[in-house]
Amino acid sequence: MEWLAVTDPIDQIVRSWGAQFSWPAEYAARLLMAMIAGGLVGMERELRGRQAGFRTNILVCVGSALTMIVSISFAARPWPHDANVNMNIDPARIAYGVMTGIGFLGAGTIVKSGVAVRGLTTAAAMWCVAAVGLAAGFGMYTLTVIATVLIVAALWILDYAESLFPKWRYRTVVVRRKWKPSVIPETIERFKAAKLRVIDASMQRTVDELTHTTINVRIAFVRAQKYYDLERQLEADPDYDILATREE
Repeated sequence: MEWLAVTDPIDQIVRSWGAQFSWPAEYAARLLMAMIAGGLVGMERELRGRQAGFRTNILVCVGSALTMIVSISFAARPWPHDANVNMNIDPARIAYGVMTGIGFLGAGTIVKSGVAVRGLTTAAAMWCVAAVGLAAGFGMYTLTVIATVLIVAALWILDYAESLFPKWRYRTVVVRRKWKPSVIPETIERFKAAKLRVIDASMQRTVDELTHTTINVRIAFVRAQKYYDLERQLEADPDYDILATREE
């Protein structure tokens, strides 16, 4: 970790550089860093077609940085008051509000479709981007860079690593069969014989057509090829009519 010790003086160097100017140069550098950090995370989300993309993450990060800068300036500003009045200013309160408010924004990216929930990673990324913006606004330049690299790595590189690990996939298959008393157990055994895990099954018969029944089978599997093999077999079987399949 010797290289981390080398980066420690960077924050102080940037602050000293900004102090040489009469205008808020260092604050501008903080906002620019927040824009770059948010843009890198947003670019990854944009390339994957997620709900919160490039511009959204930039706005979240820059807005968080600006909020922290205002909070610091608010605490540093002299506030005239009587000597017998004790005035305490907590600049962290605004930061608490940012992290709470970003949760509502992140909730808008979460979409629930059936039992499947999408957008959790994007919401978590936005929450991290807000934290990065607060770090940039506070002048923690080294930490901002490190955090940005870690977030992008978690979203981009680990996504490929995650695909290497086996994971359960869930799917609902709707088939139509000719009605007979043992049609449900037979259908379940057909799926189990294909090495698929049957979670539950349900049937529906209409009054207009009692000779056939619609069966919903919810299955789970690790290897998708097993399911596709069974699907081709059912398509060729005259006793089965596949009406719909949907992944969960």
